[in-house]
Amino acid sequence: MPRRWLSLCVRFLFVLNVLFATAEALRAEERSPIVRSDARHWYDPNWPEVTFVLLTKCAKCHRAGTDRTDLTTYASLLAARNEDGDPIVRPGDPDNSPLFEHVVWNVLESDDSRFEDEPLMPPEKTEWLSLGQLEAMRRWITNGAQLSACGQPPEAAPVSELDFPSAKLCAGCHPGQYDEWSRSMHAYAQHSPAFQAFNETLIERTSGTIGTFCSRCHTPIGTSLGENEAVPNICRSRISMEGITCVACHRRSTGHYKNNGRLPIEPGELNETCMFGPFESSFVGDVGQHLSKRNPYIKSSQFCGECHDVVAPNGVRNEEAFSEWQHSPAATKGITCQQCHMGPVQGRPFADCERPLGRAAEVPGVDEDELPLRHLTDHTFAGPDYSMLPDSEFPNVLDWMYETDYRDPTVLTQHQRETLQTLRKRNRIHLQKAHNKRLELLTGAARLSVQHPQAARPGRRINVAVDVTSNVAGHNFPTGFSAERQLWVHIAVTDPDGQLVFASGDLDHNHDLRDEHSHDVLLGHLHHDRHLLNFQNQFTGLTNKGTERTLVISVNRHQLPISILRPASTPVQSFGRAPDFRIAKGSLPPLGTLGESYPVDLPRRSGRYCVQVRLLFRHLPPVLLDAIGVPHLKKQLQIVLIDQYQGTLDVGGT
Repeated sequence: MPRRWLSLCVRFLFVLNVLFATAEALRAEERSPIVRSDARHWYDPNWPEVTFVLLTKCAKCHRAGTDRTDLTTYASLLAARNEDGDPIVRPGDPDNSPLFEHVVWNVLESDDSRFEDEPLMPPEKTEWLSLGQLEAMRRWITNGAQLSACGQPPEAAPVSELDFPSAKLCAGCHPGQYDEWSRSMHAYAQHSPAFQAFNETLIERTSGTIGTFCSRCHTPIGTSLGENEAVPNICRSRISMEGITCVACHRRSTGHYKNNGRLPIEPGELNETCMFGPFESSFVGDVGQHLSKRNPYIKSSQFCGECHDVVAPNGVRNEEAFSEWQHSPAATKGITCQQCHMGPVQGRPFADCERPLGRAAEVPGVDEDELPLRHLTDHTFAGPDYSMLPDSEFPNVLDWMYETDYRDPTVLTQHQRETLQTLRKRNRIHLQKAHNKRLELLTGAARLSVQHPQAARPGRRINVAVDVTSNVAGHNFPTGFSAERQLWVHIAVTDPDGQLVFASGDLDHNHDLRDEHSHDVLLGHLHHDRHLLNFQNQFTGLTNKGTERTLVISVNRHQLPISILRPASTPVQSFGRAPDFRIAKGSLPPLGTLGESYPVDLPRRSGRYCVQVRLLFRHLPPVLLDAIGVPHLKKQLQIVLIDQYQGTLDVGGT
């Protein structure tokens, strides 16, 4: 009877918590200043698509201060005239509007179409307007080419997607920075299928009480627009899917000095709101350029720490890259995150004066000699992660791919097949460059030191001493979401016939390490690797019996079965961690050395033995992908060889 009453009480508390969390979510939604998705937006429903086309495909050349028609604002668009003095947009008459005549084409490749097979603009074949974009422009002109669908705009217009310029708009004048960013993990942040699955798992295991804890760093613009953590990518706005896009960093005018995201990004159209960067603008001209101003904060490590130091609501320190930097040799010398991660060689510190000189912008209509030379930064931001998407979906996609299933070749037109092939070639080049930068970062991060006797007698035990030394001065290695990063030593000793004598750091049938989460170890098919030298940090939870155990997912269900994320009940600052959950750190400290001595029992056989030691890195373990429901991604996991050693051992005598 007592057990039954306890069970009923637990269920009752669970229902109360769910109801409380739901009520809080509804109240938060009512308090939100962002218009909900079911509310009617004051913009003409076609204008956002039309302005996106104009800004990303036309504004590079068609801007104020040039000899081209200005297409960057609604007012300039309606006021624009062609060479004959006629308006380029005739409200209600798209077929006689020069704007539409220049971009329309036989998109369906129909034999009886009255349109040409190629449009006059844009010149790049991959940028030709898709069927949906042409229809949106036609509807917009037919409906009167109005900015507002319901009369005059309100006095206080809600923040919308149009208030955050797309990175594609920035690419018009900053193509180099855009190319580097487009293949970066900043651009990939919200696309990552592993992140999507992990976020959905945490939402389920916390009954949604985690809120935007994860998504607000992976899509700061989406969070600013009111998109909650559970919105699937297919339903997110286009700017939201750009992840940590240009304006996420360059629209921050003041220091935030906090962690866990929630970035104060200033909204506004490109030429309305200032862009902040490391340089003071010294160019004065009338070419429609945006306002710019120097902000020293953007060069500080604290700027990066706002997202790269993560503390859960219950006090668990999930990521400590910035905190580790604060106590590192690099911080003592004044070396910032940007000096190592935005220089010409990833992972090596470069002062501003050591970086290559170049033009920070390419402004149409302006001679490059009029633009100042800058010491340029690299926006690749190489890290441990990489794209696990097809080469047709990252870094870039084509506009028509949002409207047509590109995976079915039978429904594709000749234009779509050609541009898809071009896209894949370009994406493969981008992905190879990103891969090279990632290897550049990882392969220089640590080194091995191996000691063992050169000769031994048969049947004796020898010790192979392996030390791993970090070359990273700015933080631990691995860092970031380090409870999922694996850096381990694989050692194998083989006899003269190549038969294995001793092994540690090898993998099971699921390609997991033989630790406490290995399927084969748990089933008793393989022995636990008690000599494993793995620098992976571990999620560690307190059980209801008072013991601790490591976890794969960062939610502790061992102490209480109620899946509600609660604030810490004790001051976690006093203890450095939450009372029931912590990160057990095993990573290499900055410039530190850790090692292991492996006892090898030699068989009673003479000959030359081989000793092979490898230092390996993997950004995610297969068992995690199983736990979050995406086992199909396991085949894409890559193991990086950071350093290796190979030696011999002569076994002989009596």
